[in-house]
Parts: sequence; C-alpha cells; structure tokens
Amino acid sequence: MQQNIGYQIELQIHCRGLKDADLFSKSDPQVVIYLKHFVDGAYKDWTLIGQTEVKKNDLNPNFQKVFVLDYIFEIKQPIKFEIRDVDGDNFDDLGFCETTIGNMFGAKNQILILPISKGGKLITQCDRVPGQIEYPKFKIKPQILKSLKWCGQPSTYLKLQRLAENGNKFFVVQTECASSNFPQFKPITSKKLGNNFLVEVYEANNKFVDSVEISMDILKSGVESFIGQSGAVRFVFEGFGVKQLPCFTDYIRGGTQLNLVLAVDFTGSNGTPTSPSSLHYIGGQNQYLQAIHTVGEILIAYDYDKNVPCYGFGAVPHFPKLKSHDTLHCFPMSGDSTNTEAQGLEGIEALYKYTIQNISLGSPTLFGPIISESLKLAKKNKQQENDNYMVLVILTDGVINDMTKVEDLIQQASFLPISIIIIGVGNASFEMMRQLDGDDFFPDGVSFFNGRRDLVQFVPFLQFPNPQLLAKEVLHELPDQLTTYMELIGKLPRPPQQQIIQ
Repeated sequence: MQQNIGYQIELQIHCRGLKDADLFSKSDPQVVIYLKHFVDGAYKDWTLIGQTEVKKNDLNPNFQKVFVLDYIFEIKQPIKFEIRDVDGDNFDDLGFCETTIGNMFGAKNQILILPISKGGKLITQCDRVPGQIEYPKFKIKPQILKSLKWCGQPSTYLKLQRLAENGNKFFVVQTECASSNFPQFKPITSKKLGNNFLVEVYEANNKFVDSVEISMDILKSGVESFIGQSGAVRFVFEGFGVKQLPCFTDYIRGGTQLNLVLAVDFTGSNGTPTSPSSLHYIGGQNQYLQAIHTVGEILIAYDYDKNVPCYGFGAVPHFPKLKSHDTLHCFPMSGDSTNTEAQGLEGIEALYKYTIQNISLGSPTLFGPIISESLKLAKKNKQQENDNYMVLVILTDGVINDMTKVEDLIQQASFLPISIIIIGVGNASFEMMRQLDGDDFFPDGVSFFNGRRDLVQFVPFLQFPNPQLLAKEVLHELPDQLTTYMELIGKLPRPPQQQIIQ
C-alpha cells in the first residue's frame, strides 16, 4: 500500500523558572536545538537544527523564533534542547531536556512541558505549517458514440489510473456501473490522481471500450471535451475545481487522539515461558516485549492520559480475581475486569510480565473475541463523538482458527473509528495474517473498495530486526487510514483550541 508522506510543523519554545547563573543580574537564556535523523536504517549523531534569540535578564523567556521541522508520524524523531546563559562568546550551561517530535505534536493542544535537567521547565508549542492539501474534483460524462449493443442501453463503468513519469499505471478509483448511452457517474475526488491520468471505459462484463489520457493542466485551462483514442467515446468533464481536504495533522491538532488497545497471544504454541526457546521467555527482552516497546512508544504519544486497555487471549487464567479451568479468548491482562488499563509504556511492560506469571498457555488461537471487544470500545467512541480513533495492536505467533468470523468483524469495522495492526512473532506461517492485511484485495492507491475500508496492517516481526524499521512498516498506513475513515463518515477536524502559555 502507499506509504504515508511526511509533514512540516512549526515549533516555538518557552521556558519557566530557569536557573539564575549570573551574580548581579538574571540569566540571559538561549535554547539550542539538536535532532537525530534516521537515515538508511540508523540514527545519525545529534545534528544542530538552530538556536533561539538571546533573551536578556529573563528567567521565564518566551522566544519568538519559529523553527520548521519535518514530522514523520511512523518514525521516532529524537530532539534535544540545550539551555544556555549567554555572556558574549561564552555561556553557562543551564541544563537540557529531550523528547521526540511525536511527543510534541501528539500532546494536548500541541503543548508539551518538559523538566530541565538543572531546574526549570521548557515548553514546546507546535502547529502544522499552514496550507491544506488540495485535490481535484470533477464529473465525467461519457457519451457513447458507437453502438455497443444490438438492443437496449449499454452498461458501462469508468476506471481511472495515475500515470507515472516512467509510464507505469497505478489504479486510483473505479466507478459504479450505469446503463445509458450518456451514463451519469458520481463526482470524482481523489488525492492520488497526480497531474497525468488515464480514464478508461469498460462494459459491465469488463470488455474494454475506449480511453483517454488527461492532464490536470489541460483541465485547469478550461478544456472540457475529449474524443477517446478509439473514437468510441466522447469524454466530457464538468464542474472541474479544486477541493481542500484535511490531512492527518489537522485532526490531531483538532483534538483527535489515538487510543492504543493491546492484545497478546498466550497460546501454547509460544512455548513454556520458563524455556529460553519460548517466545514468551521471561529471562530477557523477548519479541513480544520488543514489539510492545517499539510500537507503543510512538502511539502512546497521541493519547493524552496514556491509559492503555490490555487484553490476553488463548490462556487459562489463575489471577487472584480471575480464575478459570477453561481457555479464555479475551481476558484483561490485569486479571481484573474492573481495571483493564495500564499506565504508559512501563505500565504495559510490567502488566505483560505479571500476566505471564498468572496464566497457563492454552489453545486454540481465536481473534474474534478480542476484535469484538475492541469494536464495542470503538462504537462507544463513535456514539460519544469524542473524535478518538482506536488502534488495536494484536501480537501473535500463529494461525487463526476463526478466520471467517474475523473477516466478518473486519467488514463491520469499516465504518468504525478503528485500525488493526497485527505483528507476527516467531517463525510460523502468517499467510492468514497477510490475507487480512488486504494488499491483494485493495487495488493500488485505494483505501475503500467494495464496502470495505483498508484498516488492517500485518508485519512479521523477524523481517524487521531494526526496531525503527519495524515501527515504520507497522505504522506508515495509519494516518491515511484515519483520514479515510473521517472522509467516509463526513467528519471534518475540529478547530484547534487556543491556549495561552502562562
């Protein structure tokens, strides 16, 4: 599927309660910014991004300089702030602090407060660089010039493909069928058409009729009518214009949160946790823990309270408050149905280790109960209109034993605020997971097809031993999945809330 592009954001900095390093006056602070770039699968050394102006005699400075930074959702982008008391060509160290660009932009109102190592606080304030993304909108009214049937009206549909500079074609959208020599189709709006595209007409039995190559520049010049290459169809374009559509950053700055829900496979095929060969081996940082840390670290940045519901499946529980003789396929990893959440990344990792000590591995591997529970939470979010978007992360080691049920649930999820990420650990066959991913179901560049939304992403853990490459592969479709859902239900982002830095 298409990889998500990066965005640009603006950053402004404030400090409060800085250390006073001068004897006879207050400090003259300046903030120097460094960023670690992720290039060719590895982080480079800290790179100087820039520095603020110097504020004279001010322990609570509001710096005016604005920095423009590249923001890539699916990559951890470490950023460091060094605070200095400047005295001519020399300076005294007032401390430093570190975070990530994701933490800054994912914070409520895009305002993040960081403790400085030597006292005081640094406050980051972010916004995206102004300018919405523009997409073309138009109607195509084909006029069939040659008879396609001996009697009756022909039934035809349109297929649009983007034309790359190298001549490659990429499917963008296909219309419904219409029966007429002058068929009427819904307006076309797509962010994936590009400047040059191909329009093809097919009969309902998929027999090719005619085509024409179009450029946006020609449409912008006012030309509306084109004869197809075979002369069978006149292509008439009406109502051409440019539509502004919101992007991922618009929803985040408008208050949309990403709510992580974690589900862990505790079936017997993982191996006994006390054995070093087990995927749940408790003697080190196993694959499950590595995946939790890598993906959770990025997603939690976009959840204000950092509370994460955590569920297990495929195990027999022996918790103090939850015991069973049978295998359960959806149980709280806390062992307490009244408290299913872990606080932050450290809380999730601690809860995972606690669960290992209080369950026996079972079978079979069923995804249905976990996905059903997550859909209940997603329906609740939708009913409450709180703009939260759920991300269910399923960590598993093997086949799915309720595939038909799972496919039906994913179909139901198309109109709910949820994405599903499946990370396969170990060396098992993950063919079913790839089938759920839908890369073979969805045409290239299409996020909604035949009543189903592209909302599942599968990644095998062992193919990406580099944690950052794993996160990039797992998460890069998520921004587009969120905006596709919002467009599908006609939900525009809320305006960002204004907040004054005290």
